[in-house]
Amino acid sequence: MLKKQKKMMKLFSALASCLILSNTAQAANKLAIDDIDGDFSLMVLGSGGPAALSDRDGGSGRANSSYLIFVEGKPKILLDAGGGSYKNLAESGANIKDLDIILLTHLHLDHTGDLPSMIKTLYFQNSIYNITYQTFPPGRTLPFRVFGPATNGIPFPDAFGAAPSTTQYSSTSTYIDGQYDLNNGQERYLNVFARATSAGTLNYETTDIMPVWTSYNPQTILDEDGLVIKAVGVNHGPVPNLAYRIEYKGKSIVFSGDTSSRKVDLAGNPLENGGNMVSISEDADILIYDAGLGVDIPPSPEYEFFYKLHTTPSRIGEVAAAADVEILMLSHITLQSENEIPNMKALIENQGFTGDIEATQDLKVYNLLD
Repeated sequence: MLKKQKKMMKLFSALASCLILSNTAQAANKLAIDDIDGDFSLMVLGSGGPAALSDRDGGSGRANSSYLIFVEGKPKILLDAGGGSYKNLAESGANIKDLDIILLTHLHLDHTGDLPSMIKTLYFQNSIYNITYQTFPPGRTLPFRVFGPATNGIPFPDAFGAAPSTTQYSSTSTYIDGQYDLNNGQERYLNVFARATSAGTLNYETTDIMPVWTSYNPQTILDEDGLVIKAVGVNHGPVPNLAYRIEYKGKSIVFSGDTSSRKVDLAGNPLENGGNMVSISEDADILIYDAGLGVDIPPSPEYEFFYKLHTTPSRIGEVAAAADVEILMLSHITLQSENEIPNMKALIENQGFTGDIEATQDLKVYNLLD
């Protein structure tokens, strides 16, 4: 009897071990795409700032800023495409063959660096889908639509020696044409690849949006099938920058891009409603915020330049509290802010914000309509 009990115990132990190993394997194979659930979701492809920082450097290996928005379970909107976001896209398991809309907040490399790779994979994923499911030509012919800031006309300082007519930043349409235009684009070969890989054609449409931040005049840039996208200018020093608000079925996501969140104009006059970041963020379910500054006061003189471009923790708290945001996601996390997250949360809460605060993590998923 005792031997039989021991054999049974060994058998149960072996079965339990197999079950644990099976669950561990399933967990190890789980991808971010597996967490997408419901009609409106957000996937983080990149939550970091412009510097490549490993754990050894005090960072956390975050990719540059990028977010993927799913509508009815499908990836519909790409919000920026900074460096490293392409790798995270691959790790996420998402297939962007039907990606429709690309929203660029501004034309800094840490927000656009992986865009060519995203565009290229869009057509290759069409090809792979066709081969896998035996659904051959035609491939994708619909254009991907790119929205971003118009130029603000600010020239280079005289000391740089640029031509007087040269602005620091081009318009989004000039930027995109410079990469994908059939005759003059640097990546014009993709016109051939789109046809060769999937019998598709590389088509795109661009829309330039004036990045005016001194008055609140949001533009509704898309209103289709219940999906509404609004854009407004927010201050990022001399850089043309847009904040976006995406609404679907009563839920909303706001992305600040990079901004100082000024509440006064350059002459010191108060801005309407405390500035455009407050107005565009009102009652948002999720506010993704530029959190590159870890403390309210520059720790040394060389940091003062960045304080003209980005938002202090206390100012983030002011905006989030005034806008009555539900979830505040701290993004664009830098070496300075990475190590100050608890302090930043305290400074934000000191401004009266009572919602949830999260330091955004790459490949995390938020489902707004379960």
